Amino acid sequence: MSHALLLFLLAYALGFAAAIPVGGSQIELAKRAIGGHLGAACLVAVGSASSDLVYGVVALFGIAPFMERPAVLAGFDVAGAALLWILAVVTLRARHHVHAPSETRPKLSGGGGAFLTGFMLAFSNPPMILTWLLGVALAKRLGLASPFPVGSRALFIGGGVLGLGSYLSILAVVLYRIKHFIPVAAFGKVYLWLGIALWVLSFYFIYGAVQYLLTH
Repeated sequence: MSHALLLFLLAYALGFAAAIPVGGSQIELAKRAIGGHLGAACLVAVGSASSDLVYGVVALFGIAPFMERPAVLAGFDVAGAALLWILAVVTLRARHHVHAPSETRPKLSGGGGAFLTGFMLAFSNPPMILTWLLGVALAKRLGLASPFPVGSRALFIGGGVLGLGSYLSILAVVLYRIKHFIPVAAFGKVYLWLGIALWVLSFYFIYGAVQYLLTH
């Protein structure tokens, strides 16, 4: 394999792995997929991948040094926590209005809202920059990013974004396919736990904001 292909495959694998831990984007994607809206679920994935692209460019090309300021990082965390609280409330309310997957639910099927939700949830997590930098460090250790010209950086970012988007898209398709095996009566409980997960996840962002403010 060529040097460029190995670099791309490494970035793809790292992006795929980075998307596996459950986060706000995955929860919102799952909510739409099991609700029968595969297109909207995939748009959440596209929104999340787009945000990852932005952070990849910031990390590898250093175009936004202001992102290193504690106040800016804390602000992103506060915004992320607020967004998760809103989504948690919406999700918990939705459990009282359960529909079969085949029925239309405009609030979940909206394309623009799905993309923006995925983008904002991922964008409110600045530590993604650290993930990119760790990936570059691994690539350099393996001799794949030494040297690391502009073309190689772009290839690395493309591989990482594609890997993250691939995992989220596969997750959306799998959940969409198995939705019919979930009893309609169980959807209320599914939404309950998804809402609780969003609420609990918000405290991670609050902790991050407090940590940034107290340690700097």
